[in-house]
Amino acid sequence: MKKRLLTLATVITTTAAGTSLYLATLPNPTDTQKELSNTSNTITITGATAIFAFLNDDDDDEDSKDA
Repeated sequence: MKKRLLTLATVITTTAAGTSLYLATLPNPTDTQKELSNTSNTITITGATAIFAFLNDDDDDEDSKDA
């Protein structure tokens, strides 16, 4: 289960970071695009925190024993 959650968190975080990066490169973003960029930044920060929490987790579960 831990590997699946780590993968999901990584995919969501990477997608949000890519969206935020794209929106940051727009020459004249609209208000909606600015709000979406702020939301993407928040998701990226939260996702990075979750990824580090998963990697720092010392609890061994069945999925982590497979590796």
